[in-house]
Amino acid sequence: MMAAVDLLLGGAVIFTLIMGVRWVDARVWRQSLSCYRLTLPPGLTAADVAGWLTHVVATTHVAPLAALRLAPALGLEVSADANGITHTLLVPENMAGSVMAGLRATMPAVRIEEIPPSAAPTYTMAAEARLTSLVRPLAHGRAELASASILAALQPLQPPERITLQWLFTGVPTPAPVSDPASEVARDARAKQAEPMLQAVVRLGTYASHPAQATSLFGRVWGTLRSLNAPGARLVRGHVPSSVAAKRLAQRRLPLTRFPLILNAKELAGLLGFPLNSAHLPGLPRVTSRQLPPAIHMPHAGTVLAMSTYPGMTNRPLALHTSDRLRHAWVLGPTGTGKSTLLANLIVQDMQAGRAVLAVDPKGDLITDVLNHVPESRSDDVVLIDPSRTDYPVGVNVLDVGRDEEAQELAVDQLVHLMASLWHSSFGPRTSDVLRMGLLTLISTRAKNGAPYTLIELPELLLNASFRRMVTSQRSVPATVRSFWASYEAMSEGERAQVIGPSLNKLRSFTTRTSLRLLLGQSRGIRLSDIFTRRRIVLVSLAPGKLGADTAALLGSLVVSSFWAATLQRITVAEERRHPVMVYLDEFQNVLRLPVDLADMLAQARGLGVGLTLSHQYLAQLSDTVKTAVLGTVRTQVCYQLQPEDARAMSARFMPLMPDDLVGLAVYEVAIRPCVEGATLGPVTGRTLPLVPPTTDGALIAQTSLSRYGRPRAEVETALSERLKARSRGRDLGRAVEEGGES
Repeated sequence: MMAAVDLLLGGAVIFTLIMGVRWVDARVWRQSLSCYRLTLPPGLTAADVAGWLTHVVATTHVAPLAALRLAPALGLEVSADANGITHTLLVPENMAGSVMAGLRATMPAVRIEEIPPSAAPTYTMAAEARLTSLVRPLAHGRAELASASILAALQPLQPPERITLQWLFTGVPTPAPVSDPASEVARDARAKQAEPMLQAVVRLGTYASHPAQATSLFGRVWGTLRSLNAPGARLVRGHVPSSVAAKRLAQRRLPLTRFPLILNAKELAGLLGFPLNSAHLPGLPRVTSRQLPPAIHMPHAGTVLAMSTYPGMTNRPLALHTSDRLRHAWVLGPTGTGKSTLLANLIVQDMQAGRAVLAVDPKGDLITDVLNHVPESRSDDVVLIDPSRTDYPVGVNVLDVGRDEEAQELAVDQLVHLMASLWHSSFGPRTSDVLRMGLLTLISTRAKNGAPYTLIELPELLLNASFRRMVTSQRSVPATVRSFWASYEAMSEGERAQVIGPSLNKLRSFTTRTSLRLLLGQSRGIRLSDIFTRRRIVLVSLAPGKLGADTAALLGSLVVSSFWAATLQRITVAEERRHPVMVYLDEFQNVLRLPVDLADMLAQARGLGVGLTLSHQYLAQLSDTVKTAVLGTVRTQVCYQLQPEDARAMSARFMPLMPDDLVGLAVYEVAIRPCVEGATLGPVTGRTLPLVPPTTDGALIAQTSLSRYGRPRAEVETALSERLKARSRGRDLGRAVEEGGES
């Protein structure tokens, strides 16, 4: 009798010890959980999910000697509220790497984002399930129907209603062979054991303001869990009270004795609540992009474009060295996806690194952000060109290129090409000839006070005879244009009107817009060559709401053309002395109009130490020639969320990302094909960084820059009048031109 009592006491002690060890294991497991939000790809099949569960079985398998301890387990919670449905994977920290690898191997397009654990919710009603037979199989052939039914039952919900379906599962050690293969039970057991086995617990909890509504929601979902029931094997409600089940659900408690469910991978695949077979159901998150890791040798330091979105690497910067940035970057994405934030961050990093910068912004917001983040040590380097500030305009004289004959001719070529590009529908040989001769004359002569002429004087040169004689009588007028003026003077006023009419129609774009006249009509404006010699930060704001779209494009093109002329002069500087200059052109197709092939221009720019970042919204904005040049020459390519037609066009370059991935990128998320050590690598996904709060008073820096480099409007107007004296005959010819119209 005593021996039996001792045996019972010993057994009780051992059982208590085992339960104590398991309780500790369960507590450590809960404390070590990491939470990952899953966005599941379209086209997922039950076989895909079963394949992942097979990997889980292998990952969580424990040796028989360790069976007294709790096996490592995973959790999956399908949560629903008024905002939609969320799938959260619960993984012990020490298993995260293996589980994520298996998930990506079996579902390559799945999106995984680590999220902080949420506070334990409360539930009005909850229950656990059990199986009527642990050896008979469920009808896993209905997996897709069962999964769709579960997801459909989770919506719609109204605040504050909430539903959570929780699965905790782990692998089952390989079972022993069936001893009696002839019996029906044995046949069923063999069928169930044909797939890897898992032990599991499932809990369902609902919350609503009124118990009756919580009960209704519970019944709506619970019925769908019976979709795989088969003869002899049914999923039924367990004997656990609702309050106990709710507490276990909220605290994610593992069973300490045994799991109430034994399921094979195919059975569980239909009950997890994954969207199978491209199910389109309310509440599911939209299709998003898969995440790709960076190449090992992609720099961590340098100019940071974004942070990796690949799970386990979200603190990893995606950076480029300066040498690779000189091979240029191209940013493609619709409005509102985050392009301006990326450009602002890159400019801020360039300013902090002491680099020279030219930024042309067609909207104005980018320039405002940059001004609010200028390092204190660089505030004196800022040159703001804002044509809308007509009270104190900054001048840019595109004809002030010095006395070098080759430089002058090159500047004229670029200006004529620019005008032809802007007005190609009505730009013929006669217009080209008139503009070229006039510009060559003005660029090679000087006003009475020695000041260079400007583009604004060109109409007066053509219309005002007294002014024209004063200019063309100078010895510096090239011999190549004198014959033009000789024949021009021999014409009658009517004939001249016919010759110059088309040109004047174009030139009025410069002379009749106050902002352009004040900016382009200053003899001594800023020199864009200072970007190279003094490492200036030149910011050009072209907000079309203030200037008009045509004026903004015209002015941006003139600035870029003048900058390129200054860039070409850099060839005289030794290569080792060419410090890098970074140029940012948003909506670049509107301002990059040069008389050279774009691919050749980009190649030249790299050799001259200039790195361009070209940004725009969609591919159809580019001509075939420009598109070919950009895709073939710009080495770092960045895509934000694309429209479907652009996604299809770009997917071949961003493989393995598919069109749906490029369409599914989130706001501020990018796919990047980076140039590293001169080679363009495969794509990587990342999230661009938000701008830090303003570090400087941008308005004060803007005003200081305008005061330093601008001139009072009255002074500019007076200087313009001083250069133009005689007007009488010009008025007569002007009337003749108006009557002659366009030819």
